[in-house]
Amino acid sequence: MAFPLDRLDIQILTALQENNQATAQELAARVPLSPSAILRRIRQYREDGVIAADVSVLAPATVGDRLSALLMVQLDRHSPADVAAFRQHLCRSPHVQVCIEISGSYDISCIAIFRGMEEFNAFTDAEIAGHPAVRRYEASFIKKRVKFTTAVPL
Repeated sequence: MAFPLDRLDIQILTALQENNQATAQELAARVPLSPSAILRRIRQYREDGVIAADVSVLAPATVGDRLSALLMVQLDRHSPADVAAFRQHLCRSPHVQVCIEISGSYDISCIAIFRGMEEFNAFTDAEIAGHPAVRRYEASFIKKRVKFTTAVPL
């Protein structure tokens, strides 16, 4: 269900997507509301599910070399239950950062991150190629993050 956003909501949420650690005083410098009114709105966003999570986004290169892959999966079984089961299967993996259903030649696409090729091979052999619902998959390795954001345009 869409949450009706006014001009002030958009300003607050845009600022929080840039830095969710901004204080109410810092937000009040950007949004024409008092810090207490801003905090009330933020609390309401969380209660209503507008803010789904507060997380820290890590820079992969700073925590050691990582191998990122874009996986395109074509399923052999397309019943709603089989698709849902495979989606859930992928989403349980700590390697999978993004998992989306797509239209076209493939059914599922995901971005996954690994410590190296050995971990990638173990994952794809056990979790993708070895899954009974999978017909085939392709993997492309991500050379460079040109843009990465979690922000939703408002």
